[in-house]
Amino acid sequence: MSAASAAAAASSTAIPVPSTTPAVTTSSNTSTTATGTGSCFPFSGTLPSDFSAPPASRSDWWCAQNDMYGFLGFSYPLEVADCSDPSNSYESINADFAKMKKDFGASMIRVYAPECREASVWENLLQAGVSNDMGIIVQVWWGFDSDQDLWKQTQSSIYSVMTNPKYSAIAPFVFHSAEFGSEPIGDGVDGNNFISDLAAFRSKMNGYGIPVAISEDWDRPGTMSSSDGSGLGDTGKQVKANSDMLHGHPMPFYHNKNEAESWDYVAGQVQWYKDNVGLPTFVTETQWAWGKGGDHGDGVGDVGPTQYSNYWHNFDDNCALFKQYQTGWFIHAWSMESTFAMVKDDGSYAMSAWKPQRC
Repeated sequence: MSAASAAAAASSTAIPVPSTTPAVTTSSNTSTTATGTGSCFPFSGTLPSDFSAPPASRSDWWCAQNDMYGFLGFSYPLEVADCSDPSNSYESINADFAKMKKDFGASMIRVYAPECREASVWENLLQAGVSNDMGIIVQVWWGFDSDQDLWKQTQSSIYSVMTNPKYSAIAPFVFHSAEFGSEPIGDGVDGNNFISDLAAFRSKMNGYGIPVAISEDWDRPGTMSSSDGSGLGDTGKQVKANSDMLHGHPMPFYHNKNEAESWDYVAGQVQWYKDNVGLPTFVTETQWAWGKGGDHGDGVGDVGPTQYSNYWHNFDDNCALFKQYQTGWFIHAWSMESTFAMVKDDGSYAMSAWKPQRC
């Protein structure tokens, strides 16, 4: 989240908790993986190591949205622009995926802030997904550099992987969905071209069977939500019409909430998503800080190891709500995000010996 986006969020009016079918859905599969008896990806299934397509259609391969609830994995920052940096390598990404899966039970990752603009980073991510049988959400990223056309390089690099003969068969079975920006509305990227560029990206990715969303805070009165927060704003309506999923950012940290108030805000946002948007939903970015003085500020100051632990345990303890609303969630973030990160600079975890449940 940029400074401008954070400031806008902090000054907005919270959306009150109120008492279509997408063009491409995540799956039509009706398996019962949620109860441990089914066989759909990413909770079950083995990706072919030779990068061939699995012996199933894409719709049969991926779990249906009614199974894609609760903890799915981590928001995974790749914030180094140098594509040859070790953090962008297969070896580093693969090791991270293995730790996420073993230590936390992650089945997917949501790429965040991929500053490397070359196809190599997507190839390395795809290979790590195959090695660990994990799904991936790819992301077109604008970034905060003065050159706001860099997103076009990221978009082209994603397209190139989809058409690369080595990866084209398996890519739709590893790439679950695609995000056209992270808080693009809050950051005001792409000007008047945003909706048309979103529509073009969606059309292209839908051609591979991959659903598209923007990853965004919908609690933006006057744009994403109506001025009084009771429904969709004009921009929100346009985004909904050009999206297959909702990738939401319920962020009490940036909406002037203390930790004790945070869960009610998150739960209210999830209900608002269902009531007003009604698309298959993931919570792709939400955060709390385990210490003061981080790169993203201290919110209202109610931060620390206890608050951080309480925040994520609230998500886990309310698994039934996510099951009811068929909503999956990701922890933001794995690393690189200062006091938001689960992995600290010394390699230790901000929360140890904790693996979210599968209710």
